[in-house]
Amino acid sequence: MIKTYNPKETKKWLEYSSLLVGIIIIIWGVTSHQTILLVLGFFFILVVSNKTEIIIDKKGILITTTTLFMMKRKDRLNFKEMNSVEIRESVEKSLVYFMRGWKGRKVLIDTVDLNKLIEYIKNENPDLIKKE
Repeated sequence: MIKTYNPKETKKWLEYSSLLVGIIIIIWGVTSHQTILLVLGFFFILVVSNKTEIIIDKKGILITTTTLFMMKRKDRLNFKEMNSVEIRESVEKSLVYFMRGWKGRKVLIDTVDLNKLIEYIKNENPDLIKKE
């Protein structure tokens, strides 16, 4: 498995402060009987509860989305189903575009793991590699 990075990942201090603000606004909404505050507080909690984790293994990429109340949704994008893979190499991290039809997924990985990724792709779908 190859570790991926999410540059849009919410910082922990922002998650906890947003959760706290959401709870305070909900309590305030309940005590003052204002529905708009309940909705706003719930929105604060909803925004920080969504998390996406991307794992690359030998068959493809596995996207796990955890939503409110710890509900998980898993989507798999196999290398055999992909139309193209584009790799943009850098010194420390590399950006990889996995495309299937008009949908795609950008994934940020360590450049050290790039050879392992190319090996995974060649084993499943050798026509897929396009390196820039």
